[in-house]
Amino acid sequence: MLVKDVMSAQIVTVSPNDTAQSAARLMLETEVGALPVEVPGVGAIVGIITDRDIVVSVLGRGHSTSMAIAEFMTVSPEVCNQGDDTAMVAARMRELGVRRLVVVDDDRRVVGIVSLVDVPAERPATEGPQ
Repeated sequence: MLVKDVMSAQIVTVSPNDTAQSAARLMLETEVGALPVEVPGVGAIVGIITDRDIVVSVLGRGHSTSMAIAEFMTVSPEVCNQGDDTAMVAARMRELGVRRLVVVDDDRRVVGIVSLVDVPAERPATEGPQ
């Protein structure tokens, strides 16, 4: 199975200069828990933020919700291609200790997000006839 078969289509991104509050509002409106951060007009992915990042890195540390995303985003997030095999991507996420990867097309444009819960669980090998 390929990533494009299980990913969540993601066309909503934020800019590094957007605020934590505007990102949280966008997450609420679009019902997502993570947003890729891209350079406006360029399309280059420079980071990712999650709802947990806002809670822990901004609110939990007593920072203002007007804090710029660039100050707390995960820089240079791992990405995968929409044509990648889901089993390989799941193994990579487990190895990296992440639950989501930004999905890009062949031109490195954001086309979605794949979550560890989106990929089918590995099936144990069955024994042959005895």
